[in-house]
Amino acid sequence: MTRTRAAVLAAAVALVATAAVVALLVRAGDDGASAAIVKGPHFIDVDTPGVLTLENGDCFRDPGRNARFDEHAINAVECVGADNEVYVYVRLRGRTWDEAALTRQAIDRCRTPFVDLWGSERQSGFAFYPVMPTRRSWTQNHDRSVMCVVYSPSGPLTVDPITRVRTTH
Repeated sequence: MTRTRAAVLAAAVALVATAAVVALLVRAGDDGASAAIVKGPHFIDVDTPGVLTLENGDCFRDPGRNARFDEHAINAVECVGADNEVYVYVRLRGRTWDEAALTRQAIDRCRTPFVDLWGSERQSGFAFYPVMPTRRSWTQNHDRSVMCVVYSPSGPLTVDPITRVRTTH
């Protein structure tokens, strides 16, 4: 066997093995046995279709799950069974686009109301992430808004998070 054929064969075997691992991970996610879901400031952004239609209290599915329902834009759905809920909008401060600094600021600005509403992530069983402006929306549209979103790291929401707000601080 020539060196080129051996390299092609090795690459094909690696590709098939990778596909098998991905299929197993996807299958594990279907039966609920997957690891915790972690979403962050780059999960979706202001340019994700449908994001700009969401308001406080709106629940929505993750873009990947939305596609399985043949929906190509994020839209508000019932909270039980959804993946996310908008809990507040905050504004960023600053004039220049510094993605790292703005991301830290957005996380901090979303964390405060999250803790006020649900306590810590560990206590509540919920987590949060900011939906950030993009460089384009920041510079062209002077977009300083961040949508703060609560979700369950264990999968789709089984309750409307707003109904589980802490009553004592």
